[in-house]
Amino acid sequence: MSRTYQVISADSHLETSENFWPRYLPQKYLERAPRLVALEDGGEGWLVEGQPLYHNSRIIFGGRKPIRTSGVSYFNDDGSPAPGTGGPAQRLREQDEDGIDAEVLFPSVQGTRLIWGISDPRVYLALVQGYNDFLAKEFCSLAPDRLLGVGVIPISGIDDAVRELERCKELGLKAVTFHTFPNGGGTPKPEDDRFWKTALDLQMPLAPHITFGDARPPPPTAAMRGKENFTVHLGGLSGGEPDCIYCISQLLVDRVFDRFPDLRFMFAETNAGWMPFTFYMLDDKYDIYRGAFNEEFKKRPTEYINEHLYFSFVRDPMAMKLREFLPVDNLMWSSDFPHGVTSFPESRKWIDIVFEGVPGPVKRKVLVDNAVNFFGLDSAKAITPTPD
Repeated sequence: MSRTYQVISADSHLETSENFWPRYLPQKYLERAPRLVALEDGGEGWLVEGQPLYHNSRIIFGGRKPIRTSGVSYFNDDGSPAPGTGGPAQRLREQDEDGIDAEVLFPSVQGTRLIWGISDPRVYLALVQGYNDFLAKEFCSLAPDRLLGVGVIPISGIDDAVRELERCKELGLKAVTFHTFPNGGGTPKPEDDRFWKTALDLQMPLAPHITFGDARPPPPTAAMRGKENFTVHLGGLSGGEPDCIYCISQLLVDRVFDRFPDLRFMFAETNAGWMPFTFYMLDDKYDIYRGAFNEEFKKRPTEYINEHLYFSFVRDPMAMKLREFLPVDNLMWSSDFPHGVTSFPESRKWIDIVFEGVPGPVKRKVLVDNAVNFFGLDSAKAITPTPD
């Protein structure tokens, strides 16, 4: 029987032990690729140039009880892939088991900060491109409407960022993620506008995971002037806000949304219970400090947020209990499978908890419609069936 979208996870992860690099890297770079090694505690770790040994830790619990942070394996006792670490057919079966229909797949450890220590920029860029090729051509191609691949943007400068953005679109990936500003640094620069404009021209969704750029503002100093100091005052609220707030402050002070009124971001895995207080404080700090720094926005900070920013949450009942004070049109549910806080294989139970007493149209919006609209999906079309 055919089915359409009823539940979409807006933040899951592709974690795999597979050594796919020989199919996507030049032979001369293979020795520089991430390598999985067995550890004495029964788990595995990643060896990557320029980084200490990276233990599997919380990334592959996949519904197993996270009672320890070492000794967790990509494999079951019989040698088969553990939950969340297998191929695309296994992943579709796990969606069925969890009662969901599709997942937005953010990068595995092999495609994120773990490779930032690669000293040769040519090797680094080849790894980013190889990961994106594997994601699009192999993993997501079995069911691109259910395995919604998020490509990686390199941190090696604006030219590489724009080229890989264009390539991700050509590959058919559903969105891109990035850990720095497109210029490769922690703060915005004028050249970033090339990236924002290209994303709009290509209609490519932008989905940073948690945040991008510098996670926290530097402490204010007398040497700071103008926009830099105003950003610190605006984004350094109470000390308990999530990392994305400083990034959002940078976007606001840089007037990104004034120059690009159609630009949208989806900040994944931020949760949402913090929003009422923090968004109030963002407006309040703006009112307090804008005169001192001669900074006047065309709209209030929360107006920009409501018009331009989306967020996903995991196991956060407050997200819906506080829905009168939250931008519900901008929220998406997620399972974070197979990471440590995942709701797998009990996502339906958690959905019942989170959405208890929530009107059906609001529930549908957060579970399906907001993701459909942001990622450009077809909610009326029957989704790809799971292979036998």
